[in-house]
Amino acid sequence: MKAWPKVRLDDCSRIVAGATPSTSVDEYWNGDICWATPKDLSNLESPYLDDTPRKITQSGLENCAAEILPVNSVLFSSRAPIGLVAINRVPTATNQGFKNFIPDTSKLLPEFLFHWLRAKRAYLDNLGNGATFKEVSKATVSRIEIELPTVAEQKKIATILDAGEALQAKRKQALAKLDTLTKSLFIDLFGDPSTNPKDWPIRNIGELLESATYGTSEKSEMIGEFPVLRMNNITRTGEMDFTDLKFMNLDASLYDRYLVRAGDILFNRTNSAELVGKTGIFREAKPMAYAGYLIRLRVTQDNDPEFLAAFLNSGYSKKVLRHMCKSIIGMANINATEIQAMKIPQPPLSLQQEFARQVTVLQKLKAVQHLSLSKLNTLFASLQSRAFKGEL
Repeated sequence: MKAWPKVRLDDCSRIVAGATPSTSVDEYWNGDICWATPKDLSNLESPYLDDTPRKITQSGLENCAAEILPVNSVLFSSRAPIGLVAINRVPTATNQGFKNFIPDTSKLLPEFLFHWLRAKRAYLDNLGNGATFKEVSKATVSRIEIELPTVAEQKKIATILDAGEALQAKRKQALAKLDTLTKSLFIDLFGDPSTNPKDWPIRNIGELLESATYGTSEKSEMIGEFPVLRMNNITRTGEMDFTDLKFMNLDASLYDRYLVRAGDILFNRTNSAELVGKTGIFREAKPMAYAGYLIRLRVTQDNDPEFLAAFLNSGYSKKVLRHMCKSIIGMANINATEIQAMKIPQPPLSLQQEFARQVTVLQKLKAVQHLSLSKLNTLFASLQSRAFKGEL
């Protein structure tokens, strides 16, 4: 392990906080100055920020404490959440959720700082304070020490880590393409559900179901007989994510009510407005329990669950569900009666089963890509650790 000198971040970069012009003054907005929020960084597919959805005017900039950051600054979200990072490729201002770095490139390369901040996210999150939400203050950020190799070594480390992240990005792109294929297959076989061009009979979703039941409200624990599926176990794209599970014991008399089996569909009935209605299909052999914010949809023998799950995850259904949901104290809700009343074109069972067969093939391809991505993630974490220990 190499012994690199420790340098405070404010000794090798200028730290700039962000601000927001008054949203009630129209002349401050819709200008030509990029203005970033933490959400803009969460959607990035690369380290670089090339544009922002919202822009401010010169007047807006002059009437708040924001500052235009030069190209190749490092943007760091210091609250809600802490630790998102990007390098701007266009001059950019940010809101108050940032502590940004303008590196002195004779000492610190932006690409090296980007990767260092990414690698230290857990440490940086622990530095946050606040009653309502955690935030890392400018004073705290200024005092952070970074072990600083020579600029030449920084460039080498950043290049190696860039290559590792590029491989991860390719795997993620392959998975995204497989998701797109599933949606294309649905449209090819059944047509656009918004127009029903193949003139399938229109039913209520409830007519396709054997049952629609709510999950258990019992508290889950760290140990127990059955894993418990919660709303965070359904991804935005409709996959089941088993990386964060809690457990519970169930009396045998409650198995039928609170356990899911292969082919059951789980519908997220309560969440934020953009996430309510997330739908996943359970394909595992071993049963699991499901929590109260989920509704278990079990189809009749005349229908295939893959078809219904794909319908509920379609762009058309998402729009319908957003209009259906009711919001209470920041949370949106759709109950079992409402989801069963939703209209759906019903193709013949044989065509639904053909769709399910092809989805099974795509799921196997996804499994291969997920496994490859998991191995890459493990290797990259090791590479990150070695890089900042001077072991590359």
